[in-house]
Amino acid sequence: AVILFSCLVSCVTAPFTLLSLKSMKKMQELKPQIDRLMATHKGDSTRANKEVFGLYKQHRVNPLSGCLPMLLQMPIFIALFQAISHFIELRGRPFLWIRDLSLPDRLAKLPVSLPFIGGDLNVLPLVMAAAMYIQTRLSQGKMASDQTNPTAKMMSGPTMSIVFGLMFYQFPSGLVLYWLTNSVMSMVWYRLVK
Repeated sequence: AVILFSCLVSCVTAPFTLLSLKSMKKMQELKPQIDRLMATHKGDSTRANKEVFGLYKQHRVNPLSGCLPMLLQMPIFIALFQAISHFIELRGRPFLWIRDLSLPDRLAKLPVSLPFIGGDLNVLPLVMAAAMYIQTRLSQGKMASDQTNPTAKMMSGPTMSIVFGLMFYQFPSGLVLYWLTNSVMSMVWYRLVK
């Protein structure tokens, strides 16, 4: 039910996801022009940014459209977190190796307790983090990378995937399964746009 619900939400938000992916694809096509503008205005970052945003406006590209699908899904994610945490019907429900969807998957005991992770090996958040990393690499591909912008570097590298993996590590496995399915569906949408 969690996987089907995630697929349904992904299909409902698909127009926004596709719009976001098309915008990212246009940004990738504009990369050579952006690189030339950045090189031309190397000493004046304000002027360079103004020129880049002018280029985006000229080609009708919105650099913030990549956030829209995630913003739309956040209320659903928060509601699902509450539902999985409080619905008694989900307690004790198994799925594959997961013994209880309302708890972390706890595949095995670790020999030591680690900070942020604890004493259990939860595989699902690790799989989810890997899927998020692959999704990021697919969607950002050859995008212009601003090496001077630490936020851009963080978003394009493995940092966000690691942060989400740690953040979700102790979450109920049903919620992690929802986010994993969502990441996989995003990869499917990306393949359709490509």
